[in-house]
Amino acid sequence: MKKFGILGGSFNPIHLGHLILAEQVKNNFDLDKIIFIPTTDNPLKNKLCDVNKYDRFTMTSLAVEDNDYFEVSDIEIKNTGYSYTINTIEELLIMDSSVKYYFICGADIIFYLERWKEFEKLFKYITFIAAYRTGYDTVKLQDEVTRLKEKYGADIIIFKTPLIDISSTQIRKRLKESKSVKYLIPQNVYSYITQKGLYKE
Repeated sequence: MKKFGILGGSFNPIHLGHLILAEQVKNNFDLDKIIFIPTTDNPLKNKLCDVNKYDRFTMTSLAVEDNDYFEVSDIEIKNTGYSYTINTIEELLIMDSSVKYYFICGADIIFYLERWKEFEKLFKYITFIAAYRTGYDTVKLQDEVTRLKEKYGADIIIFKTPLIDISSTQIRKRLKESKSVKYLIPQNVYSYITQKGLYKE
């Protein structure tokens, strides 16, 4: 059975922290591929930063173009409404039911999974990889993972990631202030941002 990782996010913009996490998960869990899925436009977020889903998709594509094991999917940005994870996973399974999917997320997400649409069905479809950094309260996290496993049969793996202090918010702020973002984002992504004049407002 093929094993694909899924890394979703606004990628506004995608940065080296995303790429390092994806590479580590791929290697650690021997995955065949990592699929990056940019989310569709969020009206609330767009008020803060006017970069549309097509630009975010293009930047993500540029960031992964030199890695044969990474690809970008437009499965969510092609939708006009809000995309729920369960809908995305079901659509992916329709396209290829022979794949086992691993959903990569931040550890904090685990505490909110019961609020997700059709979360019990989601637990049957995918394995969650909960990534955390040094200093995180892993005792509380492990307790929650154990509870979800016992109550719903959820398959959740806790994964320690390197402490890489990079955020899209930080990058947007630096770009707006005309500060260097070297070694924070791929060079081709920076070239695209400059060419399109993104993140200036």
